[in-house]
Amino acid sequence: MQNKKSLLQRLLVIYITFFIVLVASIAHGILPNFTRGAAEGVEMGNDIAENWKSGIPRMIYMLSDIQITGQPENTVEVEAAPGMKISASIKRLGMVVEQDAPGSSVLALAFRSVGGSAWLYALVMLVPLLYLGIIVLMFVIIHSLRRSIREERTLDKRNVWYLRTIGLLTILAELISDTVNWAMNSRAAELLAGSGYSVNTGFHISYAMIIMGILILFAAEVFAIGQNLSEEQKYTI
Repeated sequence: MQNKKSLLQRLLVIYITFFIVLVASIAHGILPNFTRGAAEGVEMGNDIAENWKSGIPRMIYMLSDIQITGQPENTVEVEAAPGMKISASIKRLGMVVEQDAPGSSVLALAFRSVGGSAWLYALVMLVPLLYLGIIVLMFVIIHSLRRSIREERTLDKRNVWYLRTIGLLTILAELISDTVNWAMNSRAAELLAGSGYSVNTGFHISYAMIIMGILILFAAEVFAIGQNLSEEQKYTI
């Protein structure tokens, strides 16, 4: 009995460590972008409202993280200290596009402030909600694990489904983010056509997050198999 309790405690430590690493990686990738995007969004919102009040509504939207593969001049000379030469090249680009939008309401303009499309706006808003759901489910599982150790029983069936949900949400959030990036790069390529800038319009996937989601699904199935074996053993006894 003591060995079983010790094993469950080690499992809890491994589980919590894994989840802390996952939460930290999500926060590191999301929070800086969220803070920067919030500041830019407030400024854009004020501009949209001012234009609409003046009677000349204009649509203002942002295109972020545009991947540049070519530019009019390959390098840009940067002023430096005497005896030093610095050459810079543009690899990523952020754009703010402004155009006439006669007859548009403030609400319609606001929902098109990301990529010039309401569905892109919805997808960008959905990703943080998915990550929030992942974090909430993590804490629910950790709380349930602590209770399982106290009661010396196996992982609850609900936690297996929570794990599966976390894995699926991780994969879904990454695919949505990649789709948004592809759509923004494609739109930027249209706007920059003939300007000398070349944009990478390929669909790129971050396989690290996809693999992480698959590993979480695999862990859920391992727990499910262990749970079924434990129940079968109990019925056999």
